[in-house]
Amino acid sequence: MYGIGELLFGRMNGPLDVAAMALTILGALLICASLGLLARRSDTGWWLAGAAFLLQGLAQLMNFPGLLAASTTGLLMFAAGVAIPLAVAVGSAAYGFLSFQKLPQASRRLRTFALRPFSGVDLLAPAAVALVYALGSMLVVASIFAGFSAPLARIPWASLLLTGFLMGLLPAALVGLAHRSRWAWLLVIVASVASVYSTTMLAQGSVLIFLFVAQAALAFLGWQRWGTFPTDGLKAAR
Repeated sequence: MYGIGELLFGRMNGPLDVAAMALTILGALLICASLGLLARRSDTGWWLAGAAFLLQGLAQLMNFPGLLAASTTGLLMFAAGVAIPLAVAVGSAAYGFLSFQKLPQASRRLRTFALRPFSGVDLLAPAAVALVYALGSMLVVASIFAGFSAPLARIPWASLLLTGFLMGLLPAALVGLAHRSRWAWLLVIVASVASVYSTTMLAQGSVLIFLFVAQAALAFLGWQRWGTFPTDGLKAAR
């Protein structure tokens, strides 16, 4: 029975691990629901995305390494490493909600709009969001090294930056969707695939892997659904 539980949820060593996994799974479920609603242009999708990011932030706090309690530097770095990506992610959801509020309503909670044609300039804001998210998330690993008084030069910065950037493509995609850009759904797919890889490498269980695959599938369906929407003219898009 224990082997089945470990296969589904990964190895857990105590109540905090169980609570953190429960919050992580609930957050992934909310992201799935959010993507389904955003594909329909529903305002509620933004609220669910923000709630999902908050749950994931709480889950990360529950994984606080006890060894950092004796290191002020490590403690501050860990706090910043959780707070910065959380602020970026929740801020992206809030930005999307406020952007949708400016659009005409198709019904009580649904918006109607025309898509913006693709432009390379539109990639700048999502890229900036993913980069800030990545830089913030790197502080969590740096805090552990600081707690051990290990040299920070030994940290694989490039690998951490790439991993954090790929994870940051999820909030980055929300910024793209807020700008009415259909291609932003593809960023969700990339972020979901990266999450599947990370979850597999960390042996966090098949339930999360399934949910991340579901996120990628919902993003693909969202990309298809938005393909039926009209597109602004080049002048109107600006």
